[in-house]
Amino acid sequence: MSEKSGFDGLGIDRSAVDALGRADIHTPQQLSEADAEAVAMASGIPAERIRDWQQRARKAGAKPATSPVAKGWLIGIVGVALALVLGWILMSIGSARIREAAQAKATAESKLEIAVSFVAADAVEEIRKARLALHNNNWGSAATTLSRVEDKITIMGQIAASSRRGEIDTLRGELAELQQAVSDQSKDTTERLDALEASLAALTQQE
Repeated sequence: MSEKSGFDGLGIDRSAVDALGRADIHTPQQLSEADAEAVAMASGIPAERIRDWQQRARKAGAKPATSPVAKGWLIGIVGVALALVLGWILMSIGSARIREAAQAKATAESKLEIAVSFVAADAVEEIRKARLALHNNNWGSAATTLSRVEDKITIMGQIAASSRRGEIDTLRGELAELQQAVSDQSKDTTERLDALEASLAALTQQE
């Protein structure tokens, strides 16, 4: 393994880098995207140690790839939004269509709000799975489930109206604190889980 692999700044020694290579992990990006349990089995390195390295890699700038489910949500929602915006532009041509254009724009925004609500509801379900994992003292499973919550919050940030951006930013902060608490197996994990679930549940409510 080359010393220029990018692992040096993560505190991973040469023997561990070689072990990761046997698991087909050659870059911090690949490490951040990998399933910790699968890498542990292939490399012989404990899963908890791998998860710690994954957190270091993400803090250093490596980001997990968006999951296929998240990509599917994003493609579908963007397609709907583009179609509605195009319709709005076409209907805006001519003074007689101004009212229709305004209505189409409002409809597009309403549909995106509904999409945010559905994604938030999915995230709440994932939070409940994480709660069950913690109840069973399965910290690793809880961390994996929270990564799916992170995907959904990313989607909400991409489609939410500007008036919702503050709420999305709050969600990101609450999730980061919860993920750290799970990583540390902190006593306040349940309290942070409750706070994040309440914030997500608020977004499922349509005004």
